[in-house]
Parts: sequence; structure tokens; C-alpha cells
Amino acid sequence: HACARAGETDRAELWLKRMEEAAVNATEAQRARSGDLRIDPDVISYSAIMDSCAQNGESKRAEVWFQRMVATGITPDTVSYNTMIKAHARGGDLAGAERWLQAARETGVRLDAFGYNAVIAAAARAMDPEKAEWWLRQMIEDNSEPDVVSYNSVINAWAKKGDATGAERLVVLMCRKEVEPDVVTLGVAVHACAKAGDMARAEAIFEKIVSRGRTQPDAIGYNALINAAVKAGDTVRAEHWLSTMLTSGVAPSVVSYTTVLHAHARAGNIEKAEEGLERMLQDGIDANVVSYSALIHACVKAGDVERAEKWFNIMRDRGIQANTVSYSVLLNVCAKAGDFQRAEKWLDTMYVDNLMPNVVCYNNVIDACAKAGHPDRAEIWLRHLTGEQQSQWQQDPTLAPTRQSYTTAAQAYASQGMYLDVERLIEEMEGRGITKDEFSLTVLLSAYSRSRPRKRERAEAAFRDYIARSLPVTKPPLRVLRSIVGGQRYEKLLAENNVQVTCG
Repeated sequence: HACARAGETDRAELWLKRMEEAAVNATEAQRARSGDLRIDPDVISYSAIMDSCAQNGESKRAEVWFQRMVATGITPDTVSYNTMIKAHARGGDLAGAERWLQAARETGVRLDAFGYNAVIAAAARAMDPEKAEWWLRQMIEDNSEPDVVSYNSVINAWAKKGDATGAERLVVLMCRKEVEPDVVTLGVAVHACAKAGDMARAEAIFEKIVSRGRTQPDAIGYNALINAAVKAGDTVRAEHWLSTMLTSGVAPSVVSYTTVLHAHARAGNIEKAEEGLERMLQDGIDANVVSYSALIHACVKAGDVERAEKWFNIMRDRGIQANTVSYSVLLNVCAKAGDFQRAEKWLDTMYVDNLMPNVVCYNNVIDACAKAGHPDRAEIWLRHLTGEQQSQWQQDPTLAPTRQSYTTAAQAYASQGMYLDVERLIEEMEGRGITKDEFSLTVLLSAYSRSRPRKRERAEAAFRDYIARSLPVTKPPLRVLRSIVGGQRYEKLLAENNVQVTCG
């Protein structure tokens, strides 16, 4: 047992085998002298070995010992089956865990909550809330009382799927079965609603649990509510729950304040975001890179490059190391403003900070050049991604252009009617195995539309080629096509190609 508990399965097996041999070779006289000190291995001996295997995720090895135990005539008990279920559940083998649970039920062994909870947790980890809930209800049917852990596992499974209805259903069920929700229940159930963007249901579940008077919400519960408000785009409720958190005596964390900052950032309200950061600092909470990135994102929404730069520099001056995400946000505001010089400067600064820009960073620089009307510079940065442009900095060898990289660079040429360059880039993109999408088609058609004279034949050929690939057609490329060929020809083209227009 000591070896098994220490995780030394090999040593434990050695001792059990010696025990088995001693039991086989023992004479009647030896057995008589041993009295109550039996030398035969029992169910506890074998269960200890199986548990050691389970702890190490060795389900097959555990099964060997289970079968060996049965072969000696020992009847497996609840602990034996629970151990086998745990061995498979820990290894992520949901089917195996279910098989052993079912075997226990069929042999009439009454399992406790442990075995069922292991299967429910395995189903939750497998992102299968339906299966997790099915086993919970089976547990109730088998008169094995689920505990708060059982319910929380199922609620968490629904939360991962963003299914607020499923989470609420389980909260109602556990209350009806008089299993008291705890702070974990509160956090995961509200999180499910947050993920679904269902603010009303999040608040209703919060109130239902808290009003029972036995569970006091902690920071995680309040943070989930604040997040629900942010997802719903309700900055007023986000601020309300942060204030309620403070008045309730629950200390907000950096996550609490930063989540509210995200709400103001999404709304593009720089002033409120700035106020939130200052309040956070006044309350003694140190802002982190995520907090500042949220504030910079507010500047992105407002298109305020100067302010974004100001806060980025303040962050660095305060000793907070910028990361790839914060640089990406800053580059995005430069892209939106078409400020390619700033974008290029900040990309270089990333290398100075020993950060490797990712493809999102490069795409933002390409976009900045495109918006500034510099297709040549946009393509230079595209060539950094393809590895054809030399750089003074060491680049990530795994970097590769995406559809967005090519389409954004092509858009720079399209805005000037340089359709041959657009065709060249689209062809190169497809040569890399990246298929066109509706935006790529829109850019290509825009190039034909802006060229003088307009390239009607090329536009029709590009449209037919796109349709022949059974790719989805949305309204933006069709609007450009209509402007090139005219209304009558446009209707005929749609009819000839049996085009069904999707939303977009």
C-alpha cells in the first residue's frame, strides 16, 4: 500500500506478486500459525495497485490487475470499479470510463458519487454536455445522490459551449433536489450566460443563487457578471456590477477593472476607458499589459492614433513590457488611419523589444500602406512574409502570408485600378493553396471597375471562375459586378450561373 500511495507502481506490483506466490505456496500449518494475519491478497490489495495505475493514467495496466483479481475469485467492490472508472477518465477515455460504470451497474455494484462524477467530468472535458447531463440524470435514477461537484461539472460543460439554457436548467434542478449551489456554481453558470451574451439570464441566475442566502458571491462570480455585461455591449451594467462588487466588500481584481475597460473600448469611449484605468490605479490595483491594451483598443475604435501612442508609451514608461497583442492593437490603429510610417516604425520597435511580430502585425502594416495608397510598400511587407524581402531583423521562420495578407496587398493595387498586379497576387495566393473568398473576389472586381476603360470581359470571366468552384457569393462582390456590366447583363449573368445570393 505504501508503494502504491507513493506512485511506485512497479515496486507495489513486485510486493503483490510475492504475496500471491506466498499464498499459493503456504502450507496448512503456516496458515494455521498466521491466525487472522492472512497472507492471501484481498480486494484492498488489488485496488491499491489499480489505483496507482489510475494515478499514472495507465488504464490498460489497471485492467490487467482487475482481471487478475477476478481470476483469483475475489469479487470487485465499489472501490474497484471506481478505480477503473478513474483510470480511464483521467486518461481522457470517456468511452472506457462509461464502459466500466455500465459494468458496475450491470453486476449490481452500487456506486457512490465518486464513480459517476469521474464519468461526468470526463464528458465535460470532452465538451459533451449532453452526455454529462445524461449521466447525472442516470445517477439520480440509480438513487446515487449527486453532490454539488456533480452538478458543477455538468454546468461547466454547458458553460464551455456557451449554452445558458443548459446551465440554468441544471441550477434549477440542483435547487429542486436541495443540493445547495456554491461559489463555483455561481461562477460557471453566470459564465455560461456571459459566453452566450445573455445578460438578463446571467443576472437572473446570480439573483436566484444569492437570494437563497447561503452563497456569498466572490470575485469570480462578479467578474462573470461584468463579462456578461461586456459581451452584451452594456457598459452601464458593467459599471453597475463593478460598483456593487465594491460596496459588497468583495475586492475587485485586475480582471474586474480590465473587463470594464474592454466594455468602454468596444464602445470606442476613450474618456470612460481612461477614467476606468485611473480609478483602477487609485484603488491600488496595478494595471497590466491587458489593461493598457484595452485602453489602446478604445483609441483604435475612435481612430485616434496620437492617443493610442500616448497610452502605449505610458505603459512602457511604467515598466510594463508590451507583448505581441498590445503591439498588434497599436498597429491596427495605425492601419485604420492609413499611417504607414508610424506602423513601420512600431514594427521595428517590436524587434528592439525582442518580440517577434506575427502575421497579424504584418497584415496591419500592409493595410496601413494600402490605405495610404502605397501598393509598392504594401507588397514589400508582403514579401517579408513570403521570405523574399531581406530584413535587418531575424524573422520567425514559421511566418507565412494568409489570405488577408494577399488580399490586403491586392487591395492597394485595386484602389488604383492596377488589375494586372491584383491578378498576379491572387494567382500567387492560389498557388500557395489559399483559395479565393468573397472578399478576394470583391478586390479583383474593384480593380476591373477602377481601371480605365473598365475590364468588363475580365470581370465576367473572374465571376464565372469563382462560381464554378461552388464558393459562396455575397452582396459586396455582386454590387461591384453590377456597376461594371450594368443591370441587364448582371441579371442575365446571375440567371446563367444559377447564383443564389447569401447574406453579407
